[in-house]
Amino acid sequence: MSVSSEAETQTKTPQNVTAELRELNVSDVIPNAQNPRLDFPQDELDRLTDSIDLEGVLVPIVVYPKEGKYVLVDGERRFRCARDLGHSKIPALITTERSEREVLQQMFNIHLIREPWRDIPTAKALQKLADEIKESSGQEPNDSELRDLTGLSIERVRQLRYVVTLPGQWQDYIRDETIPLNFFWELKKNVIDAMRNNRPAILDEYGEDRVSGAFVQKRLDQVITDTVSLRKVSPIIKFAAQDAQSNGTGSSTLDTSIRDLIEKPEATIDDAYEETVQMMVEVDKLGRRTSTMVAVFARLLTKTAGTSDHDEVRRLGRELVQHVTALIDADEQNS
Repeated sequence: MSVSSEAETQTKTPQNVTAELRELNVSDVIPNAQNPRLDFPQDELDRLTDSIDLEGVLVPIVVYPKEGKYVLVDGERRFRCARDLGHSKIPALITTERSEREVLQQMFNIHLIREPWRDIPTAKALQKLADEIKESSGQEPNDSELRDLTGLSIERVRQLRYVVTLPGQWQDYIRDETIPLNFFWELKKNVIDAMRNNRPAILDEYGEDRVSGAFVQKRLDQVITDTVSLRKVSPIIKFAAQDAQSNGTGSSTLDTSIRDLIEKPEATIDDAYEETVQMMVEVDKLGRRTSTMVAVFARLLTKTAGTSDHDEVRRLGRELVQHVTALIDADEQNS
């Protein structure tokens, strides 16, 4: 398909809207300030610049007209590289003018099947889309509505909406990849939310900012070196709540470990977990797995009744009982 400066060629945009393929003056194209993907790794730009210098712009950018100029919807990198190379013209698909909400939705849909946007620009764009929807409809969109509009997963929508509530410095940590977004998300779920639901008095005592800040600082200091370990804090908090309820005092010896994690910069999650609830967690898992195994065994006995497999299911059950009984007997003898 050739590029026509006479605006004769018709094609389709990613949203299946009829668009005009033209060759535009680079000086007439305006970058879109709402584009979530404005920060690009330099090596990406260098590779694309080399390609465009050799072959030209092979894939048209997508724009819409506004006040005598054309606003970018898709093709920020191609536009930048062509401009920096001194190209005077660039191929473009010209779509109809649309609202900021429509532009943001199209951007999300275009990039859904491409390399994902970086976390902070995506979060800002999602918040902008939510603001546009609220302004036009009078109601704040819920997570499910944003999922349907953008194609993002519900978990991703929730993460991104949470990110924009973080302090600016913490957003910078995500932006420059000092601390990943998932760390802050796991911190929210396994520490802040767990405390709010199970030990609210301790959370109120220290305040959410101090609690979160303590764990962020541990990450910066490499006391915490991964994200998954945050999941070990939640059972400490939950077992502390159970202990406080059962002893009737409202407090638990496990509260000391929770406080240490907040107050002591050197206190590690792994040490707190191993010294307090690791065995309880494993016993709890064993109980759940045992219940599941018994239920599966009962189901198989019923399903195989009258078949050649029935005796095999019985044999496996008896064998399991024998092994477990032998372990218990040996343990009792050694006690």
